[in-house]
Amino acid sequence: MSSEPRNGGRGQGSLVDSAMEQISSQILHGELVPGDRLPTERELVERLGISRTVLREALSSLEALGLLETRGTRGRFVAAGGSSDRSRALVGAWLHQHAQEILEVDEIRSVLEAHAIRSMSEWDAIDAAQIGNAILRDQADAVERADPVAAADGDAAFHRVLSSYTQNGALKALMEGLVGASRKGAYAAYSLPDTAHRSLEQHGLIVDALAVSDVVGAAQFAQEHMLDVARRYAATQHESKDGS
Repeated sequence: MSSEPRNGGRGQGSLVDSAMEQISSQILHGELVPGDRLPTERELVERLGISRTVLREALSSLEALGLLETRGTRGRFVAAGGSSDRSRALVGAWLHQHAQEILEVDEIRSVLEAHAIRSMSEWDAIDAAQIGNAILRDQADAVERADPVAAADGDAAFHRVLSSYTQNGALKALMEGLVGASRKGAYAAYSLPDTAHRSLEQHGLIVDALAVSDVVGAAQFAQEHMLDVARRYAATQHESKDGS
């Protein structure tokens, strides 16, 4: 793996992206093959020139995408088998494992985002619908070409638009942080075709409501959308515990 110089001018998000790209490139180009164990965190930190915090975020994100899997105390491995079914099973397992923490963040987001939408003016809503529709088209293209990272980035952009019209600066800053905290969950959601298309349909309902300045309806659709994936996986998590 090539070394990346430390750069204090870069945000953690861009460092995480860079680390993900370098590791995933090794996988996609066959330098790391299915079943290979990743080097230790200490080795990766030195090779990539990043902090341990950034590395762990990057590795967890790659797990959410189904490219890596953790095998107990043995460490992280390149996901075995190249079948889409196997990859989807890994992503589903990751969502199942992290469902409660995703739900907790999304519950907060659902309340704040709905509040931000209800505060839109008629023209704010129409403007948001136009921007949101353009983002939605890009997301659909990303899903069509099986690019969950681009689709998830579009999801973040879509939700940033929904909260961008509030005049409450503290709320806007809080929403920005919460969108960032939801990043791995979005990677996982958009790695699953059925979940990805369901999310796009829900985005479409929000856009359609905003296009006719129905901010109450849009807020309701947004709130339901925010809780959809986490609630479904949290429910299966509880069912699994009850049945064990």
